Amino acid sequence: MLLAGTLPLGAGGEDQLTVYELLAPSTHKFAIVYDVSQPLEGAKYFFNPIRKGSVVSEEKVMDLATGKELKWENVDAKAALAAGMRARVLPEGQEYLQVQLAVPVPKGGMARIRIIKTYEDAASYKMDGETMIWERGLGIRRNVVVLPKGYDLAGCSVPAMVTTQADGRVRLSMMNDRDDPLPVRITARKAGA
Repeated sequence: MLLAGTLPLGAGGEDQLTVYELLAPSTHKFAIVYDVSQPLEGAKYFFNPIRKGSVVSEEKVMDLATGKELKWENVDAKAALAAGMRARVLPEGQEYLQVQLAVPVPKGGMARIRIIKTYEDAASYKMDGETMIWERGLGIRRNVVVLPKGYDLAGCSVPAMVTTQADGRVRLSMMNDRDDPLPVRITARKAGA
């Protein structure tokens, strides 16, 4: 599926970055910061699909050139199409975060935005006994996952650069070099367990 406002993998999406900050596993929540550009000349909106099965909250969108907040709303596929989203295929029941850009994208230019939101998804972020599991398909090029405070990495299904942040949390950086979502499964345990 190719949506207006998104870049297909392998076609210039190298400027996209998503950071997933895992909150306490008992909440099934993770905060997301998504930096992306809209390069389509004349585009007035950017459309970001809301993952099915996820409950979205705490949404905020900023223009990265000015730092100003942008107007947004959650819409269904019909409303997104009416607002100018182009799509080859629309999954039934799909919803989108529709972001109104500061100005229409000029010829040869682009709009850079930051989407901040929190997802709650018990199917993809849970505990199995003493093991924390976070499992998702990551569709963009550059991704970072930060484990919750007090958890040590037990395993990762894809190659990742693992570092420790200044606050002690474990950070995994990974690259998707595929033309489809990268299936990522990360497991962790409480430090000292």
